[in-house]
Amino acid sequence: MTKKILIAGAALLLVAALLLPLRVLEVRAVRGDALLFVRSVRPGDTFSLSFIHSVEKSPVRDDFKIDEQYRIVLYQTAFRSLNTGLPTEVSDGERWVRAGGEFRITGRHRVLPEIRLPVDGPSANTLETGGRRILLPALAGDGLLVIRTGSTAAAGYAYEWMKLRLRGAPAG
Repeated sequence: MTKKILIAGAALLLVAALLLPLRVLEVRAVRGDALLFVRSVRPGDTFSLSFIHSVEKSPVRDDFKIDEQYRIVLYQTAFRSLNTGLPTEVSDGERWVRAGGEFRITGRHRVLPEIRLPVDGPSANTLETGGRRILLPALAGDGLLVIRTGSTAAAGYAYEWMKLRLRGAPAG
């Protein structure tokens, strides 16, 4: 009888663990709502989006963090040129920094419900997260992506993670 109780208890714990909610960062193609990348996140986690500016042909990088409410917060932007289409002014609390051959706007705190990002090969759109660098056009082709946080059960996360890995797509 004790063995049956232990087995039932272990099964119950496993089911409960699989149903626990996880917070995730996901990248989806707008067309077809296809999931392209997913990784679990916690407050304080960071990620970056970079691209080659279409006019200036110089790299631009936006740095984001996940806040306590699991929102995406833009906290810094870095770029190497001060010409067409690049920031020229700062908002309250932000400041310009010039270091290492680049300009940075630090002290930003822009909360974004999601990031809608057009990607294409010449722009070399890149996502850096969890120690990985993912070239987004190679992942999705040219088109519009949406990056957002969400919540899923641990079982759902595991299922989506395995599907992505089987397709050869990166998963966090």
